Amino acid sequence: MKRRQCFFLSCAGALLWLAISTVLALPWVIQLSAQLSGLYAIWAVIGIALLPGYLISAMFFSNLLHTKLPFVPNHCRLPVTVLICARNEQDHIYNAIQSVVRQKYAGSIHILCVDNASTDHTQKELFRAQRSLQRPNRTIQPLFCPIPGKANALNLGLSFVRTEYFITVDADTFLEKNAVAAIMDRIDSAKAGCVAGNLLVWQAKTWVQKMQIYDYLLSIAAVKRYQGSYQVTLVAQGAFSAYRTNAVRRAGGWCQCAGEDIVLTYRLLGMGYSSLYAPQAVGYTTAPARLKELARQRTRWARGMFEGLWAVKPWQQPSGYGGYFESLNLSIVYLDLAYVFGFLFGVVLALLGMPWLVGWLTLLTLPAVLVGSISVYRFQKKIPAIQIQNSLLGLLCFFALFQAIQSVCSLWGYLQALGRRRFSWKE
Repeated sequence: MKRRQCFFLSCAGALLWLAISTVLALPWVIQLSAQLSGLYAIWAVIGIALLPGYLISAMFFSNLLHTKLPFVPNHCRLPVTVLICARNEQDHIYNAIQSVVRQKYAGSIHILCVDNASTDHTQKELFRAQRSLQRPNRTIQPLFCPIPGKANALNLGLSFVRTEYFITVDADTFLEKNAVAAIMDRIDSAKAGCVAGNLLVWQAKTWVQKMQIYDYLLSIAAVKRYQGSYQVTLVAQGAFSAYRTNAVRRAGGWCQCAGEDIVLTYRLLGMGYSSLYAPQAVGYTTAPARLKELARQRTRWARGMFEGLWAVKPWQQPSGYGGYFESLNLSIVYLDLAYVFGFLFGVVLALLGMPWLVGWLTLLTLPAVLVGSISVYRFQKKIPAIQIQNSLLGLLCFFALFQAIQSVCSLWGYLQALGRRRFSWKE
């Protein structure tokens, strides 16, 4: 089925779902209006039920029409550069480099390791990796960026890239053995501007990390698959993505901001390049282990979304799909507000014996959420490279707590972005 047909069918299915949901929600709105403000009732019901239902069902129907894994020709043997930037990553950098060196990729790999003014033993680990891991088709070149800031380190590394494509890998991310081959085949066969890899959580130990297993496995993967089906994946994440070198240089490289990878992806899309997703290209990232670290990360991601919107407006995207998906990002702000001041407020009311916003009818949304989650889980299970680390505690925390944490942190990030608060990387 053609891309346009899939898009309109998924939107039509979502609109039908929205129409049915609206009819069913009218008594709810009327009853709620008798207890609270009518305008608030409409705002809350749209934000916690109707709009999320439309967005989730559109993604579900689209992903249902794209159940086959993208074809990977497995013929690319081009030399490639892998760019790893590190600031105070002495505990992870050696293993990250080792995972790149051990790749089952027929082409040569040149690894540029940029130490961004580290104050620990990161430099020492870079030289250790160069001495012990380097071989003829896996070369390692340490670089040093004295000015703190991830964008500064990335742009320095970019100036040393001499290959048609390059891959960025975070210093705490470890690649599955076929990851480079899969992502290189995807970007070269499609001649795309960038391709996002399939990131999962590495060795979750704390409940905060175990909760994130399912955020990466289900939520983030589903969104990237949805957007990637229309060649407009909005975030080619810096932790593991492939890029066309001349396209990134035309875009001006990375800017110093909270979401440098988001802004770069938006700029590439704005220049007419496609942005894809490679589910077979699997990497494992070290997720924040403590709640404070997770909050800082998600606040930064929320700021990055605004920075991307400022860099390239939805109407400036040459692709209609790009403009559509970027416009949907604005609705995420509304959803976060509705979740905090609608759903969570409704939970408090229900605990006080006033189930006006949240009651037994809310449980009717669970089957839809479970069906969507199971479909994404089954898709991920089809990928041979993926090793899923299941956790019952993590699953329960994900469904019970994660969205509340995410929405609160996102709202704080939006405020920081609107206030143009200065951002620094690991300072």
